[in-house]
Amino acid sequence: MKRFKSILIGMLAIAFVGTIAGCKEEAVAASTDWKKSEHNWNVEWNQSGYDVGLNVRNQYRSDYDHVELSVNIQSLTMAVRAAEEDGDREYRPKLTHSVINWNLLDDAEGNDGPINLSLGHTLEYRYYETDGKDANWRYRGIAKVGLNVLDNVNIWAKAQPRFEFGEGKEDDFKIDDIKNQVGLSIKLGDNATFSPYVEYLMDSQDNDFERKEVMVGTALTIKLN
Repeated sequence: MKRFKSILIGMLAIAFVGTIAGCKEEAVAASTDWKKSEHNWNVEWNQSGYDVGLNVRNQYRSDYDHVELSVNIQSLTMAVRAAEEDGDREYRPKLTHSVINWNLLDDAEGNDGPINLSLGHTLEYRYYETDGKDANWRYRGIAKVGLNVLDNVNIWAKAQPRFEFGEGKEDDFKIDDIKNQVGLSIKLGDNATFSPYVEYLMDSQDNDFERKEVMVGTALTIKLN
């Protein structure tokens, strides 16, 4: 497990370096920047001792939308997503594993500190109804850091290098793209959180991590119990 964590941390470190390099090289905005936005509505509740979640996402000025149902059991989250874009329907079972969740600078009484770091990874299978689109697998690492600036406000950043393999994909260890997000989490009450963010999508390692698009996103999360 220690060796696996070291590999995962190294992979995510490379992704962060690629993000910084890509930002420096891309001085001119891509034609797709700020053309669309995505919006998430999340509902979470406890069912028979398990944490259950429902995510609905759609994109403004885009034909993409999806619905995802998930169940969390300790460090594992099992989910299934149904998505549609430009008439193509996709079904995506997913398995996410939380590897590390560190809370830094906690006080002597054990209260949470202002900085949180988490590492995880996801494996998903993408099956398409459309003829001519091959089903394939995608693996992603997930690194997230958060900073509590107020009692009800957290600043966070997340990087997700993604690797595709299977039919129609090159089976190698090169990064196919990197999804980066920077945002705020604002507690609206005991059971509601609103999170605006900016998403920066980078191209593959073969294309020198060039910027693909930038968009604004929002997420509203409601906890029922």
